[in-house]
Amino acid sequence: MTSAVVRNEAGRRYDGLAERFKTIAGETLPLVESVTELSLPPVVTIRLMAPRAVRKAHARRRRRLWRSESFELDASAADMRQGLAVIKALTKSYRQTWFPTGAQSVLFTPGQPEIAVVPRALWEGGVLNNERFHYTTVAHEATHLAQYAATQGKAWAGMDTLVPHLRGIADRDYGFLLEGHAYWADSQITTKLLGPPQDSTWPSPHASLRFKTLATAWKKSKKGDYREHTAPSVEAIVDAYGLARFNTVWECLPELVPTRAETQTPAEWAHRFSVPAAR
Repeated sequence: MTSAVVRNEAGRRYDGLAERFKTIAGETLPLVESVTELSLPPVVTIRLMAPRAVRKAHARRRRRLWRSESFELDASAADMRQGLAVIKALTKSYRQTWFPTGAQSVLFTPGQPEIAVVPRALWEGGVLNNERFHYTTVAHEATHLAQYAATQGKAWAGMDTLVPHLRGIADRDYGFLLEGHAYWADSQITTKLLGPPQDSTWPSPHASLRFKTLATAWKKSKKGDYREHTAPSVEAIVDAYGLARFNTVWECLPELVPTRAETQTPAEWAHRFSVPAAR
């Protein structure tokens, strides 16, 4: 049976939020397993962290990834330089736009996936006290932990790699699969716990000005529609072929991961589930 551990490293003022996440995890984690039909790790750790701590942890993780991939894949000097350029760009981007990311499933410690929650980012988004958002967060991020467990980390490695061409997966969109599945699951789970969602304004009227400014830019660029683009694709496959058939995707990496072209025409991705995949 999966248990939840919540650690508040963001300051005493968030002790109440930590307790709330502990309660929500107790209600949510069993549904993650029943809805997805995937197992969670024995212990799900949720860490409340300050933005600076998260930024430093990501920097360490990316450097570790660069070293391990350089060695594992016998990367050339050019590939290593490309990896460093990707790390530099990601670090700069996160430093400037950390505040929309209220929570993430992360691998700050090798082999120990966990959920990092940034209360300051929840405040920026106007959802620090939004209970439905907290339930959705736990359901969504815990689904990512189930994906990690189902693939022994291979699905996360496919999404996080700095050199996808060396892994032969440059044409595969792991993010579409992993996020679409997590969005599909969190919707199912929160509806079971809290009922159907009510119409709500995004961004929240309580969000900070800079959050609202970024949200407006996302809407114009369509980046804010990622849930609406990915989750229906997973739902269509589950409805057409069943959850057990969809879950063979975790056994057939990268064969059943959608190509980047298929994410633009999801029906083509769905059609591949009509034919048993090679294992």
